[in-house]
Amino acid sequence: MKKRILLLAIIFLCGCSKKQEEREAAYSSGYKVVAVANGGTIKGSVKTSPEQKFLSTIATQKDQDVCGSSHPNPAAPSMGGGVANCIIGIESITAGKDFAKKDYTLDQKTCDFLPHVQIVNLGSPIIVSNSDKVLHNYHINRNGETVINEAQPEGAPPREVELKQKGLHSISCDVHPWMRGFIWMADHPYYTMSDANGSFSLTDVPPGKYKLILWRDNWDVEEVKNKDGVIESYKWGKDFSKEQEVTVVPGKEITVDFNLP
Repeated sequence: MKKRILLLAIIFLCGCSKKQEEREAAYSSGYKVVAVANGGTIKGSVKTSPEQKFLSTIATQKDQDVCGSSHPNPAAPSMGGGVANCIIGIESITAGKDFAKKDYTLDQKTCDFLPHVQIVNLGSPIIVSNSDKVLHNYHINRNGETVINEAQPEGAPPREVELKQKGLHSISCDVHPWMRGFIWMADHPYYTMSDANGSFSLTDVPPGKYKLILWRDNWDVEEVKNKDGVIESYKWGKDFSKEQEVTVVPGKEITVDFNLP
């Protein structure tokens, strides 16, 4: 009997150890925090033509007592041509400054995901809430595959979510198909987002040559209707992505500008 209990204990501990190893491997990126001496700065802006045409509002036809009859297009650029909510970062970097500590949230509010786009440090939890008096679900995908799909009814308590793979994750609500959001899981701290004017900055970058990447969701959306004029789905254009080679010089500031269609 004692031998059986001992064997079960060993199996249990091995299972726990394996799960811990899998967890650590999921969050491991090879990035090392080091002191950055005489680092450089990458700054710039993202612009687009202010004359382009797109839907500034998206019609909604479900739960209008809570959601309203329309929503501002969450991906629309500013009227002046500056593009906010772009993710800009170094494609790969092995060592540098430490991550900034931050709490991350995702709220389903007025039938939108708020914030629409955010960068989250790999391994950090995200607190997901439903502030609406209606059923939502947060359906998180990565590369077209479901990572998490959970319903969150009215009045449900906030939930803690951990995304274990780096890169872009998209979020949708299967109940309200116009709802969409994005989370970029960052395995190093050299990612940032453009502000309302399209400006961005990366500081304390170790000197060297890098590939700077940009991602942005597309603001072109089509309301797909049936023969009776009822909206059945929404079709967005392909996400924007760009890259540039940059050389960071010790103690200097370089400017990199991006132009989107």
